[in-house]
Amino acid sequence: MKPLISVIIPVYGVEPYLRRAVDSVLRQTYSNLEIILVDDGSPDGCPAICDAYAAKEARVRVIHKENGGLSNARNAGLDVAGGDYIAFLDSDDYYAPFFIEVLYKELLKNDAQVALCPYEVTDAMEPSQGPDFAARKKQYADGEVDCPVYDRGQMLLNQYDALCGDATYFIVAWNKLYKASLWKGVRYPKGKIHEDEATTYRIFDKVQRGVYVKLPMYAYFSAPESITRARFSVKRLEWFDALDDRITFFEEKEEMSALTAAVRARADAAIRYYYPLVRECPGERKEKKRLKKYVKTALEMDRSGEKPKKGFLGFVKRTGYHLFLAAPGIYSVMTKVGRE
Repeated sequence: MKPLISVIIPVYGVEPYLRRAVDSVLRQTYSNLEIILVDDGSPDGCPAICDAYAAKEARVRVIHKENGGLSNARNAGLDVAGGDYIAFLDSDDYYAPFFIEVLYKELLKNDAQVALCPYEVTDAMEPSQGPDFAARKKQYADGEVDCPVYDRGQMLLNQYDALCGDATYFIVAWNKLYKASLWKGVRYPKGKIHEDEATTYRIFDKVQRGVYVKLPMYAYFSAPESITRARFSVKRLEWFDALDDRITFFEEKEEMSALTAAVRARADAAIRYYYPLVRECPGERKEKKRLKKYVKTALEMDRSGEKPKKGFLGFVKRTGYHLFLAAPGIYSVMTKVGRE
């Protein structure tokens, strides 16, 4: 028998979408699955839906718990998962029917510990009107899909936009199949948004190889109530806590290439967030100062030490950072950053 794969689905306030998500897992062409529905104190009809699935489908198990947030729900699923491999699915999204089969096949073929794929955004409620997964399946069967393999260091660096055009696919939790052993000692931070940013790099630090299947096999539903699409608030800046931890992690491991990429990415993000912060939360002087400090830190690192630290920003980036610090308004006019 093929190895057991645990699929963890956190559930909260998704009654219109939950059946679609669970059905997409039950219909997987890879059948040896354990589907863990974590009811995170959902106030709607989701708990009853979860129980109904468990009553009629042996592969489904349900955890009912008090509300603790997405990270806490994922952790609860990880704590009870019995599979040799782990996958996640957000409960308003859904898988292609062959999502697990293809990732598992490529993971074995390449002796990798994690496999991932792109996602496709859809606003269609009905899967029949969403991504054309039948065409994707034919593309894979015809051998037309590129599946590059990366080592540990490359997996870490692929999380940065400046180095990888597909960086987002490497960061998020739910488009991947992981060896379960990677999660030993690793859990999501409780009560935080951008929890993937705080966790995925710790997983990649453990891998020897990862395989990227360049075939969209995950449907990302563009629900308007998503927390990450809400109006800007100071809570968004919790992302920088994750970036700070990542930089400390790379410093301690003396991972210089990853460190410089992380410092540059944090400075770029600080500039992007600076303008909505000033516009929407003008009284947050401490946070405004914090964002500018990230840019200053990048410049200080660029000036000091030996390579690869010294001069890692390059002339154009260095000049832009100086302009931002001296005259944020002029920087915005010249670069159009913050004018959307």
